[in-house]
Amino acid sequence: MISQADTHPVSHPSADVESQLLKIPEISTEAAESDISEYDSSSECETNSTTSSIESDSDASEKLVKVNHKVAADVEPNVTSTPATVQPEQAQPEEVAKSDEDIDVAYDGTRPPIPRSVADICEDILGVLARYRLTHQSDTSKVWGAKAKFLAQVERCVVRAEPVLMSLPAFPFKSPNKKTKVLGTLPDKAEEVALSHLEGLCLAIKDVYELGANIFIVSDGLMYSDILGVSDLEVWRYGQALRKMARDHKCDHVKFLRLRNLLGTEGPTEPITEEEYLRDAPQFRNDLLARYLPKNFDVDAQIAKDASTTLTYRGYIKFLETDLATQGEWETKAQMKKQCEVVAKKMIVRGKAFAASIAKNLTEHVRLSIHPSTEQNKLSMSIIPQIGRSVTPWHGALIRAVDGSITMGHASSVPALTHDLIFDKEGRPSYFRERSDLFNWPGMDIDFNYLYPTGIIITPRDPKTKYSFHDVHMPKVRALSEACSPVVLRGFTDTTDEHVFEAKAHECGTVQPWTFGIRQSVKDSMNPDPKASTVTSTEAMPMHYDGFFFLKKEIDPADGVEKLVSKVPRFQYFTAITPSPPGDGMTLFASSQLFFQHLPAPYTLPDLERLKWDCKHSSNWNNHLQDLPLVTPHPINGKPCVRWHEPWYQWMTKFSTNEIRISNGGRHYKDLIREMLYDRRVCLYFNFEQADILVADNISMMHTRSAFTPGTGRELWRIHIN
Repeated sequence: MISQADTHPVSHPSADVESQLLKIPEISTEAAESDISEYDSSSECETNSTTSSIESDSDASEKLVKVNHKVAADVEPNVTSTPATVQPEQAQPEEVAKSDEDIDVAYDGTRPPIPRSVADICEDILGVLARYRLTHQSDTSKVWGAKAKFLAQVERCVVRAEPVLMSLPAFPFKSPNKKTKVLGTLPDKAEEVALSHLEGLCLAIKDVYELGANIFIVSDGLMYSDILGVSDLEVWRYGQALRKMARDHKCDHVKFLRLRNLLGTEGPTEPITEEEYLRDAPQFRNDLLARYLPKNFDVDAQIAKDASTTLTYRGYIKFLETDLATQGEWETKAQMKKQCEVVAKKMIVRGKAFAASIAKNLTEHVRLSIHPSTEQNKLSMSIIPQIGRSVTPWHGALIRAVDGSITMGHASSVPALTHDLIFDKEGRPSYFRERSDLFNWPGMDIDFNYLYPTGIIITPRDPKTKYSFHDVHMPKVRALSEACSPVVLRGFTDTTDEHVFEAKAHECGTVQPWTFGIRQSVKDSMNPDPKASTVTSTEAMPMHYDGFFFLKKEIDPADGVEKLVSKVPRFQYFTAITPSPPGDGMTLFASSQLFFQHLPAPYTLPDLERLKWDCKHSSNWNNHLQDLPLVTPHPINGKPCVRWHEPWYQWMTKFSTNEIRISNGGRHYKDLIREMLYDRRVCLYFNFEQADILVADNISMMHTRSAFTPGTGRELWRIHIN
């Protein structure tokens, strides 16, 4: 992870390609006006070409050992054979309104799900891909023309027991306009978040298909650099830094291809040197144009007769007006526009050849694109989970609000009075952060890094510096946790000192005691009692919020009837005494804010706010909790929060179980809720490290734990705080 070094106020021809002519994608007028661009490498195309073997920079050509597919053990059996993955894009809004008639039915939990067929697995994978579509949250009536094509591509991978393959033409280089649009020539926080987002997509597929997926980034930088005034050296350095960033952030499923991979040209093996790259770059660019540009291609005629090419052309002109603004001096705006027109036509020519090369060589790949499109041959997605119009990492700067929400904009447009420019550990500007006193910790020189997709990790800027946890200002930790949970303190001393740990809990708020005291040691108790809780076992746990089963009798002021009420603590507070090995016993935190940000159409917040649910538990008490609201307002900021306990059946555990029923809605809501809570855009999959402190808002966040290996000694201390 890139740490922040300082905060500063913002300153202002051998192959016949005629049969493979490409269709320029249809894009909306809004898309033409957007500042997104992959430099026309996203053109739609149809081809009957055979597949060529493409290798990534490293081990992408490795053959995988075929394995048996595991049955998803966490999906409730569905006697109506509804796919496990919700696909609301197939539903119409009125179907949600009718769901009152489709009341959820009780289920005894004795039957495990039947093994999934290849068709089931493929549909689940398509369901994941659908969630990342640009249209998934808005226009559900829009036909996804590429779905059948993608289903066939995915099925081939599943039948062969191989990872799903995806390709994305993107990440060329930073905009030529370094004065007003971007923060420099190298990848920054925007690219970091984009890579994490793409890795999340691959892991989301792995959640439903054991062998997962790989995304191949096909940089189009060399295709456009010379006509945009960007040197091949700058393209090289950007690409190398991007590869390093992917390695540093463990984006293991993000791979990279070069132009020579599309040409099938023999040459130096990876890793190649800067000298080799610069020597061969012009030849690769020329060869690709010669091989894949249709003969007698007339760009003017194409613009004149093809509406989608016309929109693409106009879109290029618009962003070129800012990209090229600093590259010359024009006496009139007309002169500048004329130059932009010339460059835009060159880009269309280059894009035509580049798209044809991808269509020819990557026919096994699910085609991703950053452009809005008709989606006849590709999936249009935003590679940054941003609010507002979609801007690519290389055409703007990333802006973080205190609550972690992301917007993108031109660097010069970020107000200096409200935001700080954050620098990375190499001293380069990285992103903008909303100014707040919560980031001001007197006497401590520390970094605040936002996690993907949620949370903040706080570390000493110099790893050699050891600040005592005793000196941490806990009210600020609490406030940060309310804004963007979880908050993790790493690299501080005294975090596993029992007295310090308990004292800091009291500084954070009012400690909520349990029958065993205020501090619980969360570890495997090796208790075989079937009425015991999964909390003190090595098993996975259901997604939940703490305190749900901490019940007290209260008089309901509305009707005067005595009822059992959950006494839910405001915060969870942990320290890691003995963490699990990486990837084992992970703690998952699902953000309500991101849940609703990514909620797919036709579902809406008001639709979910009306839902009530019931819970029956199998433990040593016979209480039935009824009419619980699915959505409640946060007590401090009023934002909607998800309140839920995941169904947990007897075939899933050796211990206590619970049955959940939506009392005024259909079972499809349970599928939706589970899908969203585990969504990689919503849920942080977190591995504790030794002596980590973690504070999480127990109202805005849902959480769970994955299973861990017996005998590893995993132990956390936990205190609940109000």
